[in-house]
Amino acid sequence: MLQALELENFKAFGKRACIPFAPITLIFGENSAGKSSILHALYLLKQTIESRESGALLLPRTENEIVDLGSFQEMLFDHDLDRTLSIRVATTMNKEDLSLLPSENSKIAIEFGFKRTSLKEEILLAQIGIYNKKSSKCIAKFQPLNTTEKHEEFWKRMGFSNPSFHDLLTSKLDVVECTWFTKAAEYWEPEFEWCKENQQEILERVEKFKANSETIFNLSDEILQDIKESNQKLPHELRHELIRNEIKYLNADIELFTSNFDLKTYISKSHREKINTVLRMQGFLPTEDISIAKNRWRPFYLSSMHRQSERTQFFDVGKLVIATGRALEQTLDSLFPMSPFRRPPQRWYIFSGTSPEDVGYQGDLLPDLLFRRPELVQETDTWLKRLDMGYELDVKSVRENPGDLFEVRLIDTHRKEPINVGLPDVGFGISQLLPFVVQSLVSEKRILSIEQPEVHVHPKLQADLGDLLAECIKEPRQNQFIVETHSEHLILRLQRLVRQEKIKPEDISVIYISRRPDGAKAERLHLDKDGDFIDDWPNGFFPERLRELR
Repeated sequence: MLQALELENFKAFGKRACIPFAPITLIFGENSAGKSSILHALYLLKQTIESRESGALLLPRTENEIVDLGSFQEMLFDHDLDRTLSIRVATTMNKEDLSLLPSENSKIAIEFGFKRTSLKEEILLAQIGIYNKKSSKCIAKFQPLNTTEKHEEFWKRMGFSNPSFHDLLTSKLDVVECTWFTKAAEYWEPEFEWCKENQQEILERVEKFKANSETIFNLSDEILQDIKESNQKLPHELRHELIRNEIKYLNADIELFTSNFDLKTYISKSHREKINTVLRMQGFLPTEDISIAKNRWRPFYLSSMHRQSERTQFFDVGKLVIATGRALEQTLDSLFPMSPFRRPPQRWYIFSGTSPEDVGYQGDLLPDLLFRRPELVQETDTWLKRLDMGYELDVKSVRENPGDLFEVRLIDTHRKEPINVGLPDVGFGISQLLPFVVQSLVSEKRILSIEQPEVHVHPKLQADLGDLLAECIKEPRQNQFIVETHSEHLILRLQRLVRQEKIKPEDISVIYISRRPDGAKAERLHLDKDGDFIDDWPNGFFPERLRELR
């Protein structure tokens, strides 16, 4: 689930703002206060990942765009190129990667900083940060590789002896290097305790591996000497140096495991070995640890032992960052943004021959989805009745013989005798709301976002939408909703559901966005167990109606 979003220097937000999410998140605020900026930040990351083949770091605009944000400068607060645009997304780590975090902690945040030094330059990744969502403390920071370093020097520092590997690094924009990561004991204690328990066996393996490395080193030394005497080039020189460094680290390990080392000593040594971890990037996401060659001897004498145990993995900052990026990618993949205006209905449709799984961002796939899923039509009818919309769906082929031409009609159940009417012949609000209702029902474990679903909808139906949201966050669907809205009726219904104990106060996050001279401000308004607001609405947002009655 999407846990939180932090924005700095992005559109309406200048100073850092934190937006905590819940199963149902409602975003309120005055017009042009910055409500849409919250959704746009998520859409920006999503459409960039989905268009990854373009090779661009960040895509404010794409051909099949979810959102059009113009240029990078237009996305910056005050359009100031001296600012760094920062987006931090907190999400839930995938189950298979939970062992990379301290126990009982599944929430992680990743932050990206983007810069563009001038209109002539490309967008650059300034920094990646990984944060513990629970404590908000930084775990690691990565920055682009030093651009003055030559490729040969970089690969030598990474420990690759084969010159053919040099061509793998096509651009310094493709690589980030760890510049800082935590020494907090909670991340290191599991592997420290495991090493203490297995100290003698580890020492024996290190000594055995060192002996093998020294044998290889001596052979390599003889080969180098023969090459020098024949005045040939030195293809084995880098390999020779790699083995020498390997033996140096093995000696350090022997020194450690023959001593009565404590946690502080263990952290200090391991930290020095991992501080320059280097990751290959694909767009703004880390994909591969290419610094593993620096410590490639360690897996030989530890991995096989450690796989047999059930303890937490060694604290691996590279794997943690990659896993966090993977969790973000899956979260954004589950995000389903619905356009503020859905496609107007038609009288007839031609079946595309495919079976869509959703209604489409603009609701354009809704007819095909209903045509192929009779059971979904029945479920939608149930909710149309619960929402007291007064209609049932009638999806059928135009001709008697089934074919590709079909229509989506409505049966008016409020009449004494049901009347069959065309979808274009009823109020515009029905056709605009229907895709949202259907998508809420067909989705499972998705994040559905929408702007102002109450447009063209009367107050009672706005309130009844709260029942739909409350139902669809529960099993089996377990969806999450992010709704930008002005509807007081919607929040009043959700408050009543809290009071009736049908949902919990923590199931709802009400965010109010206000305009300030230094940028938009986000405030969370909390509910108590009775559904009442603990915090006052800023600027008399909803109590304005009381003034009209005076």
